[in-house]
Parts: sequence; structure tokens; C-alpha cells
Amino acid sequence: MLVRNLMIILMLMVAVAASGCTAEANIDEPISLGLLYPGEIERVDRMEVMSGSTGEKKMFDDAGQVQSWLKSIQDIELTVSLDQSKKDGFLYSVSLFEGDKKTMGFTPNFIDDKYYETDERVVEAIEVLFEKQ
Repeated sequence: MLVRNLMIILMLMVAVAASGCTAEANIDEPISLGLLYPGEIERVDRMEVMSGSTGEKKMFDDAGQVQSWLKSIQDIELTVSLDQSKKDGFLYSVSLFEGDKKTMGFTPNFIDDKYYETDERVVEAIEVLFEKQ
């Protein structure tokens, strides 16, 4: 009986310790778009931007312009939002392509199935690009 009780206590202690380690591993630190990109961001040669308010889409297929724009925002650190509940609507949606293959899509506050705090520098960069064409 004593051995059984000790085994139960030991298993509970291991479970508590393991859950503590898992919680620490899930803490999200700020991360940049360049690090979130699933590959080499330098290979992106085309992108599409859609306005969430009008539905208007604009395609950018000048690889130099696309790379210049990406370089201007790729190092901005994004902070994961504490509120991960589903949200409706978006300001802009950006789709990145390598050739004809869509490699990543994001909005100013949603990337790779996570919500981030909106960084006005990202929004402004998208607006400037969108209005330029």
C-alpha cells in the first residue's frame, strides 16, 4: 500500500513538473516577419495585396520592388497578442509568392495561425505600397 501511494505521488510530481516545462516552452517572444517566413524570403518575387475595406486587389510582380518592400518590414518585431480569439475582418491581406506558388499569407495582425499586436509601421508600409500603384 505504501509503495502504491508513493508511486502515485511520484507520478503526480512528474506530471506537474512536465506541465511546467511545457508552459515555459510555449511563451511567445517577439518575432519578425523574416523569421516567420517558411523558407528564404529573398526568393519572394511577387505579391498580392487586398484591401479589407473595399476588396480591391493589387498585384506586385516587380521582384525588385517586392524585395525592397519586404526588406523594409522584415525585421519589425511582432508581439503575439494575448487575445487569440477569432476576429472578423482585416485592414489588408498580403500574399507572398515564389513564381506561381503562394508561400505565405498574412494580415497586419494575423500570421501563421496566430494573432499579433498590430504594428502601425506594418500597416503604414502596406498602405503606402497599396496607394502607390
